[in-house]
Amino acid sequence: MPNSLTDVNPNDIITHIEQNFSRAQAIGLNCLVFLALREQTSIAYQSKELGFEDIPEQIIAWCDGLEEDHLLDLAARITAGLLDNQGEVGTQYLYDLFDEVTAAALNTKSAQIQTTQGLGK
Repeated sequence: MPNSLTDVNPNDIITHIEQNFSRAQAIGLNCLVFLALREQTSIAYQSKELGFEDIPEQIIAWCDGLEEDHLLDLAARITAGLLDNQGEVGTQYLYDLFDEVTAAALNTKSAQIQTTQGLGK
């Protein structure tokens, strides 16, 4: 594990979560990450505000040391791990779902353009 905040690597955080966290703790950390991003605060602030005392302060500090994009990636990886651990179809399901949603959005946009052109607009 990292010795300082400058050594933080999302992979280290994921490894710690996989080895030491309960499902509830992983879900709680994800909540804190998303709330901190939404409210533009730190994860430590959200943890204190909500009383999530079961999440180690060191993990919270490591997460607070990450940039926003790395935090979002971390949250996605935690979610994928939660799905994998529940016997769900996991990460591949998320990727397939994303591909389907993207394709549907592109098809909708294409249909709108064709309809508009067909109406002489």
